[in-house]
Amino acid sequence: MGQRIKQSEKELADKEAENQGLLEKTNRTSKNSSSPPSSDPLNAEKQKPKKKSDKKRGGQAGHKGHSRFLYDRSECSKVLEHHPETCKCCKQSLVGVDSNPYRHQIVEIPPINPIIVEHRLHQLECQHCGTLTRATLPADVNGTKKS
Repeated sequence: MGQRIKQSEKELADKEAENQGLLEKTNRTSKNSSSPPSSDPLNAEKQKPKKKSDKKRGGQAGHKGHSRFLYDRSECSKVLEHHPETCKCCKQSLVGVDSNPYRHQIVEIPPINPIIVEHRLHQLECQHCGTLTRATLPADVNGTKKS
């Protein structure tokens, strides 16, 4: 009798797990799974179109801008002054001084040249027994093949 109860409880647990899996499968829509919207059931809730924003594209008024840091003039290797010669509208000659010119900086990083150290391991022959012996690399030299 006790064994039949245990068997019935096991069958009930299996059926409940199967039922839960079927419920999840029937409630699956494109919103809660990776299935496409065309596979949604007919009674599924349709997506509402998004309301168009009244804001213009891009940075909004009052938004703090982000710009590149400018180095001090004393840190620049070279300062090149560019003055317009003629008016872009009427092509007349221009004279005068701009007290606050637009500053554009280009930072060039010099190329890195590796330091190459060659170790030459010489091999010499013993004058007494004729054995060839090659020098070994110092202990502080790593990552090289010793022969």
